[in-house]
Amino acid sequence: MVTRLFLVRHGETEWNAAHRIQGQTDVPLNEQGLRQASAVAAYLAAESLTAVYASNLSRARQTAEAIAAVHGLPVHLAPELREVDFGEWEGLDEAAIAARFPEEYRLWREDSLRHRPPGGETIAALRARAAQVYDRVVAAHAGETVALVGHGGSIRALVLHAIGLPLEAYSRLRMRNAAVSLVEIGDRGPVLARFNHTCFLEE
Repeated sequence: MVTRLFLVRHGETEWNAAHRIQGQTDVPLNEQGLRQASAVAAYLAAESLTAVYASNLSRARQTAEAIAAVHGLPVHLAPELREVDFGEWEGLDEAAIAARFPEEYRLWREDSLRHRPPGGETIAALRARAAQVYDRVVAAHAGETVALVGHGGSIRALVLHAIGLPLEAYSRLRMRNAAVSLVEIGDRGPVLARFNHTCFLEE
């Protein structure tokens, strides 16, 4: 009996396109993001999903709604899947951050795990809350196939927790908008079977 978790990053927003930090600011999908959400939904249409969970930020919720609609499922909102909080840096691009917060920016570039934006959240805290929803979903859906729709940060944190990677691996992972990853949990424990899969977007 294998439990399968599809981990999906939300589609593109205007802030993604402009390289502005979103964090927990609620920015909806743009037109490209809506197309990407439809593409993810089509890609997962053949899967026997039994539940869809999503961050309660609109960009993740909209992506999840497209996926859930194909399967006739509701979207269960899970605030633990929200993006990491970037505090005072939200809405800014890196040039603006470097100009307004030069020392904080330098430290963050050197070690983003231990130096966070003013008023921001640590990656350890992000991983802890991602772990909570992961453990809850796995316990509730043993042997089923479930989609969890979140953000670049929360999906990476889920992967770390699922396969037991150290926190230091967080900054070595990257995910594109609308990318799909897959964790399969069987007799030998969780396996990362797919990561940052986006071929269906080009198709």
